[in-house]
Amino acid sequence: MDSGRTKVLYVAGFGRSGSTILSNSLGQIEGFFSAGELNFLWKHNVIENRLCGCGKPFRECPIWIRVMDEAFGGTEGVDAREMVRLHALGTRTRHIPLMLAPGGWKSLEGNLKKFLVNYGRLYEGIGSATGSRVVVDSSKEPAHGYAMSHVPGIDFYVLHLVRDPRAAAYSWLKKKHQPDTESREYMYRSGPVKSSIMWDAWNASAEGLWRNSNRYLRLRYEDFVTNPRESFGRILKHIGEEGSEVPLVGEREIKLGVSHTVSGNPNRFETGSVELKADEEWKSKMETRDRTLVTALTSPLLARYGYELAARS
Repeated sequence: MDSGRTKVLYVAGFGRSGSTILSNSLGQIEGFFSAGELNFLWKHNVIENRLCGCGKPFRECPIWIRVMDEAFGGTEGVDAREMVRLHALGTRTRHIPLMLAPGGWKSLEGNLKKFLVNYGRLYEGIGSATGSRVVVDSSKEPAHGYAMSHVPGIDFYVLHLVRDPRAAAYSWLKKKHQPDTESREYMYRSGPVKSSIMWDAWNASAEGLWRNSNRYLRLRYEDFVTNPRESFGRILKHIGEEGSEVPLVGEREIKLGVSHTVSGNPNRFETGSVELKADEEWKSKMETRDRTLVTALTSPLLARYGYELAARS
């Protein structure tokens, strides 16, 4: 199964679904590199020079200096503003209906050739600069991921991560500090109606876009934190890396080293021992009105993914 090409494991799904801890955990496996949300690389890091997961500004991180040198001959070797423009041109949520339509991708692909080629160079540069076989890209956006599945020269796999929408909605309501930008003290917040609609749209889109692909695997966040060993096993088998050692100390503890993730949840900066456990604060603290609203708006997929409509506190 080893083609000699860089493998890309793309984590798709809605925000606040645990992709950061899952991706950084995978990044502890020998030969794996957790890159963070690469869809935001051009704006947040190349242009705005936000912090790498190691705590240094992107342009001062020795890992990313080496990556950009390998991929483009240096940071100035790629037009980051053009990459941002191309991203908006054909890899946004609004493009999903066209992607799902027969022949729809062909009408988008013509405008994205340079975009896709540059991502191919980026993925290969990451693999070369870090000595990694597998690049974990936690960009999450289904439309962007579908575009990435057409990048030439890589082996692409999708990991569709799902979390109970009530837990996700509760997380979107909370204030979270954003340490890597001076323009905004807290991360963006979203109300229960918007987060429910987006949860429905992104999860249904992920299934729709890859429904006929053998490179697609769905995993519930709750199953990952309850039985990480089994979940790691499923993921490794999915991407043909069954011989890799899982990054566990005991059954549910992971020791996180310094990451070099770009963009993403602030917990990407965490290091040291982390015990994996379900965050179920929403069951006792979420407003009844909000919980009822989210349940109603997401009920079809709630049942499909095995979540109880009346979750117990």
